[in-house]
Amino acid sequence: MSTHPTDGPIHEWFSLSYCNYQVLHRTLMQSMPIDWQERMVACLEELAAAYQHVEQPECFDVKAATEHIVNEMGHDLLEEAGIEADWYDEPVPEDLGPFDLAEWRAEHEKDAPTYYDRDGNELDPHQRVLLPATDPVPHYNRGRTYIAPAAAPAP
Repeated sequence: MSTHPTDGPIHEWFSLSYCNYQVLHRTLMQSMPIDWQERMVACLEELAAAYQHVEQPECFDVKAATEHIVNEMGHDLLEEAGIEADWYDEPVPEDLGPFDLAEWRAEHEKDAPTYYDRDGNELDPHQRVLLPATDPVPHYNRGRTYIAPAAAPAP
């Protein structure tokens, strides 16, 4: 077992994810018992004091989203994400009739498409992309929103 801080409980809690942040819902935190809130605030203040010498961003833009793997997305999701799936290594001829176009497609189609984002940048087919979603947790509403915890947390 490692005793280095970067191999500790926080690293293990994030598991194998590549997350760089932990986003916490204010509504859920303010709905916890007061003693939990006091411990949480104490930990957050301790963290802020320990790293006051490190420059921090002014703010963050956090949005609810769903995560999708590019090559597992259907046509509608690709379109919503602004991703183009290019199945051909050359432009599709525009002057072909339906039969000739089908024949051309069958002859020129690749085994897998090349994916491009809105700006024309090629994407890794296994890349994860986010699509905006509605946050299922209600807004904190100036401290008035309360959601009862399922069980009392252990101290």
